[in-house]
Amino acid sequence: MTEIQFLASSKPFSIPQEMEENSGFFFENGVSFVVHDLEEYWIEIMQPFFTMPYLYEARGLGNKNFWTYIGHYMELGDVIELYQIPVQNWYQDSIRKILEHPQQISINIGSRIYQNQYGTYTLREKNWIEDLSHRTLVTEYGITTILRY
Repeated sequence: MTEIQFLASSKPFSIPQEMEENSGFFFENGVSFVVHDLEEYWIEIMQPFFTMPYLYEARGLGNKNFWTYIGHYMELGDVIELYQIPVQNWYQDSIRKILEHPQQISINIGSRIYQNQYGTYTLREKNWIEDLSHRTLVTEYGITTILRY
């Protein structure tokens, strides 16, 4: 098996219908931004690492369509958390990494701030999505929190 990506949200998460209907907008090089219910097996494993109540499996985190969702559809006060495991069969190794030396990432798109273990960075007002495309979004070392405040 390959990687598995997780998304937790402060409210029930759905991709807006206009994104789903416009296939040229929704698909990027054959990769789409997709979110669906998480299997019970993974909920039990991942729940302790997330602070948000709604857990999902995601695909396409960090691609153009993901950032389109964040930029156009994420509302003031919304919070999402992201995490990925590179190889599903070896998830215990990833969990060990997050427990032993967590490296959290925080992105506030309202104030255009990106913060990780190396420092805090201000994103350009007009090109913040481009700035974020050059930064690490999601890893196996910690939860990424994206909020709009």
